[in-house]
Parts: sequence; structure tokens; C-alpha cells
Amino acid sequence: MNNTISRIGKYKEILADIGEIDIRVQELEDEILGISGQGMEERTGKTYKITSSVEQQAEKLMERKEELYKQQIAKKRELKRIDNAITILTEEERDIMQIIHIEHRKYYVVQEKLMLSYQRIKQLEKQAIIKMERYIC
Repeated sequence: MNNTISRIGKYKEILADIGEIDIRVQELEDEILGISGQGMEERTGKTYKITSSVEQQAEKLMERKEELYKQQIAKKRELKRIDNAITILTEEERDIMQIIHIEHRKYYVVQEKLMLSYQRIKQLEKQAIIKMERYIC
């Protein structure tokens, strides 16, 4: 149950991570474009294979870009899991999970919005978490 709460609580962080990855990919693409404008001096390695330092540098940047895309895909998948799990909740349960665990606000905010007691909110929260566990874990 704590794992589910923890994963839901990282929703905004995951969104920010996805945005950061987009920025880093754009920077890598700009760097790759900058590299292509450099000279193409060749050198010979121990295997006598002729390689370009520019090609090697571009290849490393492309590998890093692919790694970032894989991270981004995993984070998007996590968001989809959370969003999917939220769809099975009642409106009250959804509001509680949104306000408390995604927005990280206090229980009194939910009390004021839904006009429910603290005990009832905790009860609905627990029900929501149990429902969501199946889809998030």
C-alpha cells in the first residue's frame, strides 16, 4: 500500500522528468548538429580501422539520446499506469487522491471541498488505494 502511495505521490515529479528529458534531447540534437559542422579528420586505431573522431562523438551523443528516450518511455508508462488506475475511482476518491497525493495538499482542503469528515476521507482514501494497487503495482 505504501508503494502505491509513493508512486502516486511522484506524479508531478515524473511529469517534470519527462519535460527535462525533452529539453536534454533537444540539447543533444543541437550538439549533434554542431558536431556535423566540424572537420572530418581521420585517424587510424589499433585495428587499423579508419574512424573519424567526429563520427565517434556523434555516435556517443546518439547513444545518450536513445538512453534518454528509453527513460522517457518508462516514465510515460508509469504516468499511464497511474492515470489508468485513477479512472476506476469514484469522483470523491479521485478528488481525495488528486488533492492529497498528487497536489500534496492537506486533508482540511479535501474536508472543505467535499464537506466530509476527516475519518470519512481516510476511509475513502484507503478504498481508493486498494482499488489502485491492482493497476499500479
